[in-house]
Amino acid sequence: MRNLKRALSLALAAIMLIGMMVVSASAASYNDLTDKDQIVNKDAVSMLVTLGVIEGKPDGSYAPTEGVDRAQMAKMISVIMNQGVDNGALYENSPSGLTDISSHWAKGHINYCYTTGIIAGRGNGKFDPDAGVTGSEAAKMLLVAAGYDPAIEGLTGTDWEINTNALASKLGIFRNFKGSVAEPLSRDNAALLIYNALDVEMIESYTNNGYAMAYSDARTILSSMYGVYKVEGVVVGNKWAELDKTDSDSALKDGKTVLDNVVLYSSTTSNTTKDEGVAQSGKIAFNVDTPVDFLGKTVTMYIEKTTILSDSKVLGVSTKDDVNVINATAATQSTVKDYLKGTGVAVTKGTEFYVNYGYCKTEEDAHNLINDYSYAANNSDKFNLNGVDVEIIDNNNDGDAEYVLFTRETLSEVRTYSEKNETISFYAPGYDKNNELANKTVTETEDFEDVVFNDEVTTDDLILYVQYGGRTYISAPEVVTGKMTRVDRDKADELFITVDGEEYRQSYILDAASLVDVDLTRFDIADAKNEPGFDNSYDFVLDSNGYVIAVRPAEEIVTNYALVIDSAWTLNALDRSGQVKILMTDGTVKTYSINWKNSAKAMEDITGITAANDVNSKSNDVKLETYLGTRDVNQPGSGSYNKTGVAAGSIITYTLSDDDVLTIKSVLQGNSLKGTGSEIDSTVNSDSTAGVGDDGNVIRMDTTNNGSLQYKAMNGYTGGRGSINVTAHGQTQKTYAVDKNTVAFYYWTNTKGEIEYGVATGWDHMSDVNPGVDVQVYPVLDKTSYKTYEATDLADVILFEAEAKATSANYMLVLSANAIGKDLLELNVVFEDGTVQAIEVDDDGGHDWDDEASYMKAYTYAENADGTYDIGDDVENAGTAKLLKNGTVDSSLKGYIALSGKANVWDVTDVDTAEDKTALGTFPYNTKVNAVIVEDDNAIRTAWIWEVDEEHRDDGIVNESITVQFDPMTRKLNISVTGAEDATFAEKRDAVKAEAAKVLGVSVSNIEVEVDSTGNWVIKDTKNGDNYTCTTTDNHVTVTTADKNAHLEYTEYWKVQDPARYGYWVDLVNSGYVTFDFDIVATGSNAITVSGPVTGTSVNTKVPGFGTDPANPAETIAQLYCTGGSATSQNDLKNSTEFAVLAFYDEAGAAQYMLVGNDAAYTPNNLTINGTTYTVTLDLDW
Repeated sequence: MRNLKRALSLALAAIMLIGMMVVSASAASYNDLTDKDQIVNKDAVSMLVTLGVIEGKPDGSYAPTEGVDRAQMAKMISVIMNQGVDNGALYENSPSGLTDISSHWAKGHINYCYTTGIIAGRGNGKFDPDAGVTGSEAAKMLLVAAGYDPAIEGLTGTDWEINTNALASKLGIFRNFKGSVAEPLSRDNAALLIYNALDVEMIESYTNNGYAMAYSDARTILSSMYGVYKVEGVVVGNKWAELDKTDSDSALKDGKTVLDNVVLYSSTTSNTTKDEGVAQSGKIAFNVDTPVDFLGKTVTMYIEKTTILSDSKVLGVSTKDDVNVINATAATQSTVKDYLKGTGVAVTKGTEFYVNYGYCKTEEDAHNLINDYSYAANNSDKFNLNGVDVEIIDNNNDGDAEYVLFTRETLSEVRTYSEKNETISFYAPGYDKNNELANKTVTETEDFEDVVFNDEVTTDDLILYVQYGGRTYISAPEVVTGKMTRVDRDKADELFITVDGEEYRQSYILDAASLVDVDLTRFDIADAKNEPGFDNSYDFVLDSNGYVIAVRPAEEIVTNYALVIDSAWTLNALDRSGQVKILMTDGTVKTYSINWKNSAKAMEDITGITAANDVNSKSNDVKLETYLGTRDVNQPGSGSYNKTGVAAGSIITYTLSDDDVLTIKSVLQGNSLKGTGSEIDSTVNSDSTAGVGDDGNVIRMDTTNNGSLQYKAMNGYTGGRGSINVTAHGQTQKTYAVDKNTVAFYYWTNTKGEIEYGVATGWDHMSDVNPGVDVQVYPVLDKTSYKTYEATDLADVILFEAEAKATSANYMLVLSANAIGKDLLELNVVFEDGTVQAIEVDDDGGHDWDDEASYMKAYTYAENADGTYDIGDDVENAGTAKLLKNGTVDSSLKGYIALSGKANVWDVTDVDTAEDKTALGTFPYNTKVNAVIVEDDNAIRTAWIWEVDEEHRDDGIVNESITVQFDPMTRKLNISVTGAEDATFAEKRDAVKAEAAKVLGVSVSNIEVEVDSTGNWVIKDTKNGDNYTCTTTDNHVTVTTADKNAHLEYTEYWKVQDPARYGYWVDLVNSGYVTFDFDIVATGSNAITVSGPVTGTSVNTKVPGFGTDPANPAETIAQLYCTGGSATSQNDLKNSTEFAVLAFYDEAGAAQYMLVGNDAAYTPNNLTINGTTYTVTLDLDW
């Protein structure tokens, strides 16, 4: 009877824990569970669902992460103990004494379990019904259910948890459990513990000394309660692959697993004292799926046995860990013997070898396949290599390995990914007729239904794939980006690199991607110092085990070019040192000390430095000495020396260390040309330089006819052009494209015999060059699909033995956009010849074409061969301008700028699209218009003008004007604003820039203005490199009525039309005798300052109110008489050689005149207008 109670206790306790997870029967089988993909312990849940002890939630899910609580457990125990009947209501009023369940939904079930001693409370009169059940608590229930006595086993008291965990671990209840046993269980993990406990032998009784005795038939819950049988065997085939000396494509159909060496046990538990298992003959196929990693291993299969064993219903499968001895690695191992040393396992003649589950007849076949990882000749001779997973399986613990299973991925690239056709194509390694890797790829295409995607991929993505069992498994590789900082060897003499503090080793899996992706290079750790090197950031592509397969630049690698201006080396005792003075591409000139050791490497392939220096047989150190030149008397062992500066005029590539030490990476040499033609022979050094700058002879610019440039630009070069034509050996010319990244160096001798130099980047900054100058072109290299290089027709660097002249790049006014898209930009533009056109843009120049502020501006451009356009960096903004009637325009952005008859002026007021037409325009006299101006030598070349919106003023003038006086000698700056409101800082800044440009004689684009921390304005002349920190006066004067009426301008009143009085008349305005352009500044009450340029006349003529004595026309300007006054009243203009007349008009047109000369002004200097007297101060430029 006691045994019966223990058996009943076992069943009830197990079902009690199972019941914690039962809510309602919503899923008929495991496959019906809607969230089965989220279940971790699939075998456990599947088996318990099959047995009917676990059911899904009402919504059809299993909810694997949801917890279980003590109330759920109590209900299920209560139901089971009452033979499946819910009698909870009968026990609701039972006197349990528990104080925290009075209104709980499971009160009756809790009372029952508590009063019958099945479940204990918390010891303080509480049950804690909603608390989760921990792993230790569940294990204790399962141990008691199996017949273990809590008191004898120490499962009570303060140490109950420690003793429970120890016993449960010993019996395998916690097998494969990954969580903390002290934390509440999830439904997923609860199923696992129950699953493990089902096969624990039940305890029948204890001996007098407390030893637990199992039943004589070794019964378990499965056998005693469910009649389940157990089968053991080795998995040799399933739906993923087969281990039957088959190739890697072989696999069984879904729902099948084949076992070999099958043993059937009548009870579900085997032990070492009884031989109750019965061996079965041959291989047996069971109706169940197993994972691929079960292949080759011994498993335990739980079945409901039928007459034909293979037809038995399989309830669950798990690996038999006590007999499977697995040695696995993904690291390089020299030999299998060394790898297995000390493991107790050995490879024998009976061991079978498989690569990607494809059978290899011999160990040598597998060995050769694994080591053939590259078409190059440097393959290894190892048992295993980094990145290749290998498992050595002894599945019966006899010390002999039954299987050695290699799994090797391939790095590839997706060629096409078609949602429509549901196919994916990718590159696979190609093999030669000897079945060895070749330098080629083949394309494989697979249907989606035959592909297992572990990550989302698309066309051109890098992928890792492995194929077996008729399926392709695809995942995306991890990519680590950073700079390599070290290359080291470990204790095993294996090289490793360090990237951002992490160590990486080389992968030896297959690589098809680097054969088709020109940016990708298979990683060779022995050459890591060269590629990727230490200077640039790279992408390191990893295999699934974290080894580096391939590398590619993380960003476009920019080569640092520099023109050497001076050079020298010296010998200090035994140490050489050197310096170079260089012009960098940003225009910076600086002297650097060089890293001698590393710079000498750049001389390796140089054979000639100058015509007199054949260094073909010299060491790299001597070559570098010869290249730099020295002040020392002799070079060691040479008997002669080159003076300093030998390298001047040559071009180097370089790197700079953190402490500004320069390493010469290369010295540009002549191009390797085909015969006597102009074409480059890219077959020379095709793996590196492809004939570009590699003929051994250093190229140097020298304006004394000692230069060595190979080409001439017979047609010269025009700044802004997207191409240049060059000729070598007087043969057919070669055309090279020029883009915005092309670097141009200039080297010339000025009129004083001094060497000058310059640099520009991009066609939109390059200078005009005269026809026939010597040039050198180094084109961009292109990487081919064969991992070689070839010279392109795009110029990377151009050398000109010519002066860097001001650029004359072409501009176009951008009106508007017709279309803006991801890959489309169509703009409406007006060219400098007035043509209106809609253009398609290839390179948008990085400008924001979604911003309205980008329009109505002029941009540099280049037209491509296909008719598309590239937009440059230089921009001319819109400002306002007015004509000063004397051929000079006053521009808010350009200052005073000449307007000649050659200028193109286009009126675009009504031009919006390419359908509209421009008209010839004119700058209106003294009336502002919007204007975008392109200038050459301070004269207008092209201007696009349109009317100013009356409601919008962007000319930097508030109400009346901003007037600036700037004296670069005294560094005084006066800013005066007249008007009702003060001007903004931006408006004042633009006015200061315009005035400074006038005074300094440079373009406004050469002026930069800022205000320092002390409030002083700093004017920077970037053209001449001068800075002016000014003492600044910033005045704002509210304009009075009188000020507003004091106009200084030309009108028709300034025309002499009284021949009877003066004998003739003259139109001073149109004759050009007297011209001026003034600004009036009210600097205080009734005070006027007149400033600006004046063009006077030296013609001794009569003017209204002033003039020479009619009887003495030979008098000088200094002897002018006022013809409107006394004939004896001579004006004193001192030694003036020119004079002009200032006219101040009131609103009625009445004028007050002032006679001024370039040496003095007629006094008095007071003028009365409309009853108000003004004091006039003159600040005129003649």
